[in-house]
Amino acid sequence: MKKKREEIARFLKEHDNENLDDYISNLRCFARSNGGLVTDQYRARIWPVLARHLVKTDEDDDDVDYDTVSSVSDSTDDGEDLRSHPEWNQVELDVRRTLARFPPNISDDRRTSLQDQLTPLIVRVLKTNRRFRYYQGFHDVCLTVILVCGAESAFEVCKNLAHYGPFRGYLLKTLEKSVLKELELLYVILSRADPQLERVMREVHLGTMFALSWPLTWFSHSLNHYQQIVRFFDVFLASPPLTPIYVCAAIVLKRKAAILTCDREMPMIHQLLTNMPNEIHLDAILSDSLYLASLMPPFALKTEFKINNRWAPVSRYAITMVAAVGVAGAAYYLNLGSRFALSF
Repeated sequence: MKKKREEIARFLKEHDNENLDDYISNLRCFARSNGGLVTDQYRARIWPVLARHLVKTDEDDDDVDYDTVSSVSDSTDDGEDLRSHPEWNQVELDVRRTLARFPPNISDDRRTSLQDQLTPLIVRVLKTNRRFRYYQGFHDVCLTVILVCGAESAFEVCKNLAHYGPFRGYLLKTLEKSVLKELELLYVILSRADPQLERVMREVHLGTMFALSWPLTWFSHSLNHYQQIVRFFDVFLASPPLTPIYVCAAIVLKRKAAILTCDREMPMIHQLLTNMPNEIHLDAILSDSLYLASLMPPFALKTEFKINNRWAPVSRYAITMVAAVGVAGAAYYLNLGSRFALSF
């Protein structure tokens, strides 16, 4: 990482008096390549630029949030106005539960200060579009950004993610019509990359609930180490919006051996996948996900799903599990036929 750190430092120094927005391709390359942006010092400078230039795909134009222009105030709200927002109490409750998400080297005073800033920040983002509805997990995303960028820059980053990134759909639509619909594509990827693994998951009616929090929080609720989380954010900020779904597939593929040796019961495999290993090969997973995306780009992926999707019956285990977690009411379950395996 020393070489990468020196390379980024040299680049930032060379362009210190220039507009970094003019070098978005270079910044994306730094973020996506091995090691990412290396340190939070660099991330604090580069994330806001990446967030102003989020990668779009052609199909994104079909789902533009035209109500953005009718949004209400950005940054001039006072405390009382923010507290009157209908989502304030739920956001505050979730923020108070974020203790475990803070890096261990942060002092209690610093943590308390950040938590006090986080709730207003999230509500300010929600107020920028009257159609936004908070979901549990968006606070995890905003917490990661505020830890790296500080409250002032974090608002602009989170606002851009909410208006122009994948979180727009999650804030505007129900989970069934947004993230669960995206997660259906996970099985399309698996059916092409590893038909045997996809068949096992399909036969036990595993569905996608095990991965629900992964795209909703950009894995920040599931990964065990802060450095893992910010490394994922590096890539997601510099990549197309469906990249987290490809990362979901790469993680599942990496855990193939554990899945195939696990008891062939839906609850067992669900539990296995929801518990993220303490140590994961980040760069290998990210590299695999980007490779999968290059072989099966989003448009082709969605076309494949529309042509070949069939619904599988929902198992009694799925009904019990969904009732227990109380998220989204029900999960989608795919039953895709075996496809040709990719040659890696």
